[in-house]
Amino acid sequence: MGALHSLVRNESRTMAGLWLYLRGRKDGIDGDAVAVPYGGSGKPIFIVMAVVSAVEAGLFWLIDFGLIVDLLLLVLGVYSALLVFGVYAGTVVRPHVISSREVRVRYSSFYDVRIPRENVVSLRHLKDSHEPAKAKAFRDETWLSHDNFYETNLVAELREPITVTRPLGKTESVRVVKFQADDPKAAIEAYERLAIR
Repeated sequence: MGALHSLVRNESRTMAGLWLYLRGRKDGIDGDAVAVPYGGSGKPIFIVMAVVSAVEAGLFWLIDFGLIVDLLLLVLGVYSALLVFGVYAGTVVRPHVISSREVRVRYSSFYDVRIPRENVVSLRHLKDSHEPAKAKAFRDETWLSHDNFYETNLVAELREPITVTRPLGKTESVRVVKFQADDPKAAIEAYERLAIR
């Protein structure tokens, strides 16, 4: 899958997430599945970025570039504000999911990694901060989902490697998945409660 195709897919999923958010619905929560929210601490930053994008669009409107350019800049500014809010909305409507069938690790419209329960050796709470300059998303068969200020607090160790698709389509094989949840203890409790019988 090409990078352009992946980019278009991500943007369409971002807008779909915004629609789900406005309707108050969540994606992928069915049966015995438990939603595991993440990214709650990032909400203020998304709000600031969306407001800045909207203000920027308004400021460009005040400068006379000519009607066509002004309209184009206004449309681009509004669209960028919608994209920023859409990414935030995606973190709300696409939470991580734990069920008796799988552990699903997601980040907005960019990642959706399904790990079958029988492939999970353990899921444990381990708070870890990763230095942004040195953190690599994929290193030594470990996927570090560092989308939340380079902090993780859950680690899933796998029996067999799985394939993770990056936002622009490149794939990586990983055996350890590190990610973040707003309430990691509740995630562990759900994982243990829904253990394969």
